[in-house]
Amino acid sequence: MLIDQPDNGEGFPIVVRVSHRGKRKQKLVAHSKVNHFNEQMQLVNEKHPDYDELLSRLMEIKLKSRKIIALGCEDVDQALQQLFENKAKSEHASFNEWCQGYIDELKSSAGRAEKKGDVQDRNRIMGNVRANQTALNVFSLYYTSINFEQLEYNTMMRFRKFREIEGNSKATIQNYLRQLRAMYNRGIRELRLPDNRPFEKLFEGLKVKSFDMKKKYLTIEDIRAIEKFKPKSVQSEKYKDLFLLQFYFGGCDLTDIYFLEANRVRNGRVILERGKTGQMVNLKIHPKAQEIIDKHKALKGTYLFPWDKDITKYETFRRRLQRYLIDFQNQLQIKVLPIDGNIGIKVARHTFGNRAKQLMIDADIIRELMGHERDDVDNFYKDKFSEKVRDEVLFRIIDTENV
Repeated sequence: MLIDQPDNGEGFPIVVRVSHRGKRKQKLVAHSKVNHFNEQMQLVNEKHPDYDELLSRLMEIKLKSRKIIALGCEDVDQALQQLFENKAKSEHASFNEWCQGYIDELKSSAGRAEKKGDVQDRNRIMGNVRANQTALNVFSLYYTSINFEQLEYNTMMRFRKFREIEGNSKATIQNYLRQLRAMYNRGIRELRLPDNRPFEKLFEGLKVKSFDMKKKYLTIEDIRAIEKFKPKSVQSEKYKDLFLLQFYFGGCDLTDIYFLEANRVRNGRVILERGKTGQMVNLKIHPKAQEIIDKHKALKGTYLFPWDKDITKYETFRRRLQRYLIDFQNQLQIKVLPIDGNIGIKVARHTFGNRAKQLMIDADIIRELMGHERDDVDNFYKDKFSEKVRDEVLFRIIDTENV
């Protein structure tokens, strides 16, 4: 819990408090600013400067506390000692088991976020769950169980070679290794184990050329072609409209539209919160965007659009959108720039950003329209452009007629 005491510059104390039958003891864990701490979940958020290390430590304490309660411990001193003693020894510390425990705790956090109605926090956490679980599943195909102390360069290189033989791309292998590295680093900090540096130099030869990593985008003429395109069914028209709405709303992410609350749309404007960064974006609604909203909006309820907000239903929706976009692309014979390939969910966002740069729009205006996260110096100048200027620039970027 966060203790309400004078802020000494580091923030308020985070303490673990153990009490039973009138006896109470507590131990200081760290410090945190109020806006760096999630009171509901009793965890630090991503704004905390020591987020990675402190989050894993707090999760470890929560897991231990559940076990202590389940075992019926009634001695306050004993419980506190068990919470903070380090029993983990390298020969007993299974990397696979620790990773799965960490992922399961993330799932629990996502469940708590869902119960309190914070779908954006749930989605952010579940994104981490899926990425970590996928990497662990693939890793466990090669190493069913391996201890932390056994992880070193050669063992990880064998895993990398296995994925190469299986035909994974360099980008895919990089992603697996990054997820495993992040969990490994959390694990050795939590268990206070020596770092064997198993990932050092492991990425050599996997680096993808910057040209290959360039973000995919469409031309403004392609956007106009999609606008004029008449899908064969109402079902497919919905997916076309959602892609365009992403573009009209400053290239916002699909999740920010799908989970957009109805009260965020009023007086001809929309207030978007980027789930990835938490940045707020205030945009004027173009008549083209308003037409899409009117066509698909829910008649009642919390959310602007009626589609089921269950995370699995959202994932299904996202996969269908991807399939329809590729179908539209084939029918319209659209080539994705700069290196071709299929239209992806993020193409609307990259198209908006690329179009803005082509029009020589000031980089700060682009950041404000797209909700890019900025550092402390940038935040001092946040929203330095008037609403009128931002609105005019937004409409200029998404204009498909006067090009």
